[in-house]
Amino acid sequence: MKLVSCLLFSSACLAFVLSVTTGARPGNRLHWVEQDHRNAAQRSNLKTATVLIGVISLPGNPLVSSDIAWVDPGTKKFYLSDRSNFGIDIIDAESDLFVGRVTGFVGPIGLNGRGPNGLLVTPDKKAWAGDGNATVRVADVNPNSPAYLHILKSISVAIPECGPNCNRADEIGYDPADDKILVAIDQPNSAANPTTPIAPYAALIGASSYQISQIIRVPNSVPGGGLEQPLWDPKIRRFFLTVPSVSVKDGKGEIAVINPDDGIIEKTYSPGNCSPSGEVLTPSQRLVVECRGSVVILNALNGEVIATVPNVDADELWYNQGDGRVYAAVDDSGKLQVVDVENGTLLQTLTDPGAFNEAAFAENNRIFTPVRVTASEVATPRLDQTTCSLFGFRGTGCIAVFAHAGSDSNGR
Repeated sequence: MKLVSCLLFSSACLAFVLSVTTGARPGNRLHWVEQDHRNAAQRSNLKTATVLIGVISLPGNPLVSSDIAWVDPGTKKFYLSDRSNFGIDIIDAESDLFVGRVTGFVGPIGLNGRGPNGLLVTPDKKAWAGDGNATVRVADVNPNSPAYLHILKSISVAIPECGPNCNRADEIGYDPADDKILVAIDQPNSAANPTTPIAPYAALIGASSYQISQIIRVPNSVPGGGLEQPLWDPKIRRFFLTVPSVSVKDGKGEIAVINPDDGIIEKTYSPGNCSPSGEVLTPSQRLVVECRGSVVILNALNGEVIATVPNVDADELWYNQGDGRVYAAVDDSGKLQVVDVENGTLLQTLTDPGAFNEAAFAENNRIFTPVRVTASEVATPRLDQTTCSLFGFRGTGCIAVFAHAGSDSNGR
């Protein structure tokens, strides 16, 4: 354990930093220095700035390729689609410990799409992840199960139009009311010609039966234009699905509103003149959508645009119920950004080189960002200028951990 001064980020960010490995003792975790003031921090931490408090190292190959990050409140774990290690990494979100990995995915260079990609965990402690070869995999992430960390099901979502060239299964959403999974197949190519894109599509799958109930065609979606994130809205009992490019909008995008009963797209919302990707939903029915450099806030009930927050870069977004904030990180910008959705303002921009996607644990308001390295940084570690390098991890990648300044180690 090392005492690290985080003056690079904030004078409030003095922290003990532990590099966690598979051999670390369960009692080891991050601790805040000023323990005597813990009670005061508990009262005020949600109003304070977000600060970097440490990093968690990952075993295995350097983290060069990854996709979706997810935090599950049921298992109290952080999950990462770690293509570099052909699996799903699992970190205890309470103790900041790496605890395991589900393996068996195609990895960063699959012949018919890479994976894992989209990722979520259902209440029955099953991890659903998109993989290459138009396959959705379901893994057991219940530590008390004899099948823990094993893949239980592999579900093909290929269709005849693309046959062996349907490519990867990507983003995933879950409807707990109807027990259904919606998965986007974003990069299919023609069955007759593997270099010719066809229109992307989506599939509805029974979360208990593992059977496909509907294939969803998205009208006017542009071949090669992709599909992005499905999101369930329990109030209106519909899925939202971001469509980055439609032909009737000069290649710009929209949000499809899908009935889970029959897979019909009932209407679409327009976030403006942009190509939407990640989206999250707040309790006040604010649909928050990343639109290539801006965050657009819509009324989820009718699609009306409420506000636009410019200069926010992201692939995916994460809404943290613990502090009511939306977080965004993408390695192109080297930033973690914090958005106040209710006021439609950018609260904070933190330096976080290499960060790609994010997830937060509402119980302690920890924010986790996977930090990736490039092949050149792996080959020549001294070139590494990512967040990991601040703590001596060069050429490896890591998970950066953020919290509210002055919060205790548990945030409770």
